[in-house]
Amino acid sequence: MTANASPSDAALARSGHDDQDYRTAMRDAIAVQWAAVWKAMPGVVAGDDPEAVHDVRVASRRLRAAMDVATDCFPAKWYRPLHKTAKAITQALGEVRDRDVLLEELAGARLRASIVERPGIDYLIAGITRDRKKARKRMLAFLKKLDAKGIPEETTRRFPLPKKAKAERAPKQPRRATEVQA
Repeated sequence: MTANASPSDAALARSGHDDQDYRTAMRDAIAVQWAAVWKAMPGVVAGDDPEAVHDVRVASRRLRAAMDVATDCFPAKWYRPLHKTAKAITQALGEVRDRDVLLEELAGARLRASIVERPGIDYLIAGITRDRKKARKRMLAFLKKLDAKGIPEETTRRFPLPKKAKAERAPKQPRRATEVQA
């Protein structure tokens, strides 16, 4: 092991895999996670299922984890902005998801509450629902910016799905973040 080599470099060398194999593996892993983000996005845009927001957030966190360990594998000029975009997706959807979780909890609390407690809970639900609508509006504006910048296309071009993943993928990926599949 050279002075500049890390223990993981040594492990790669011993395993018989070179940097190109690692880069390919990371490209494929990142491609699968970007595909998962875009696949779940139509449900987020449609807005009728709070779990769609959760699904995109889970996919974006997995994407970020893969991208975190692959920063040295790709040119920083285009990789860093995409990495920041992955983080921004998680954040943009977080405001909506947080309110979805609060509303779900309050709905359950309302069912268990006494009649005198319900007006207070209803007041909280109304306020959080208003906040959620505002957060959703900001989230949709963010997603439209991603479309305007061509981010879905760029991620698909930079991280094409491996052949095995393409064959297993059921619905077609939307070309735009704000495209809703029928």
